[in-house]
Amino acid sequence: MIRKGKNLIPSILQDRPFVFLCVAFFFEFANIAFLYLYPLALDDMETGHHEVGLVMGIFSVAAVLSRPLMGRLTMVKGEYWAMSLGTCVSIFASLTYTLIQDFGPAMLFVRIAHGMGFSAFIAGSFALAAKTFSPLKRGQGFSLVGASLMAAVALAPPFGELLIRRWGFSALYTAAAGAALAAWWAAYVGVRASGPAHPADEPGRVSYLPLLRNRSFVTLLISTLVFAHSQSTVSNFVALAAEEKGGLSGPFFFGAYATAIGVLLTTGTFIDRFGKPLLLTLFYPVFALSLFLIPGLMHSSLFWVPGLLFGVGMGFLFSTHNALAASHGGMGEKPAVMSVFTAVYDSGFITGGILSGFVAHHLGLDGLFISVGALAVAGFLMVLVSPLSFP
Repeated sequence: MIRKGKNLIPSILQDRPFVFLCVAFFFEFANIAFLYLYPLALDDMETGHHEVGLVMGIFSVAAVLSRPLMGRLTMVKGEYWAMSLGTCVSIFASLTYTLIQDFGPAMLFVRIAHGMGFSAFIAGSFALAAKTFSPLKRGQGFSLVGASLMAAVALAPPFGELLIRRWGFSALYTAAAGAALAAWWAAYVGVRASGPAHPADEPGRVSYLPLLRNRSFVTLLISTLVFAHSQSTVSNFVALAAEEKGGLSGPFFFGAYATAIGVLLTTGTFIDRFGKPLLLTLFYPVFALSLFLIPGLMHSSLFWVPGLLFGVGMGFLFSTHNALAASHGGMGEKPAVMSVFTAVYDSGFITGGILSGFVAHHLGLDGLFISVGALAVAGFLMVLVSPLSFP
């Protein structure tokens, strides 16, 4: 039973399957984060910049385009099956990078396969989370999931750099494969042992089309795209902008991700108590303000301020968007709901690199952050005036 005013994070962490689910999230995202360093290997192969962009981008494209298929497979086979498939493909792909010595079709095939494996894991794991979390604890659950993901992204690249310096790129690929193996183990021990995979009750009757006719769900998807696009823009271009003005992006990134992880670890109960749509409207302006402040404070000693605000906004908006998405649909529809939601979220990271690059080319980096701040304000206004009817 939920008691007001009591921090329930300890109680949710006593749920063994949930703990192992978070462990699986951490290691699968560590697998992906290790490969953020793959451009270093491509540069060592004397691969052109346009080819580097293709190699890195085709992973995300494959992950997004395959998500509806993986959602359907999750509905038919179950969440554990999809997660297991995804981790096994990730292991195979990570080890195969060792055999590839130059740019070509084999490299692109492995990147596509790796993206599809990641897509299968996401489809299964987020569907499982949406089914497992009580409506009264979704904010807590997705906050801790978000902390697991961000911790993996924060820790894996620096550890990967150390491995490359000492033992070369083969050590990086081995570590990535080991992380995926650990994710498979966590899914096997925690998810599989927790009971049946909970496939959809009537998978043949579940369709994506009714979801896209739900106005509140479509509003959430648009808001999610705006949020992810803005995140991706900052991740891709803030370092370039800082360098252009003779500064460092380190204080921004450290402040942003440390704050986001802190928010995600401590505010889950707060989100569940005060209502997710309300918090979406409260912290969208904080997120937008951080984007507007980046150009003006980038070369000053206060560059950590937009980083802190960005982290606060990112932490609250990640957990509330995920929790609101999980509120839609019946149990049999959760794989479809979360597949569409996560595909839209990942699409924002593609547009944040491609479209924001086009905007930066025409408006400059300062203009880019002002324009993406305006986009975040538009997302906030849409959420504010749209008829949200979330449970």
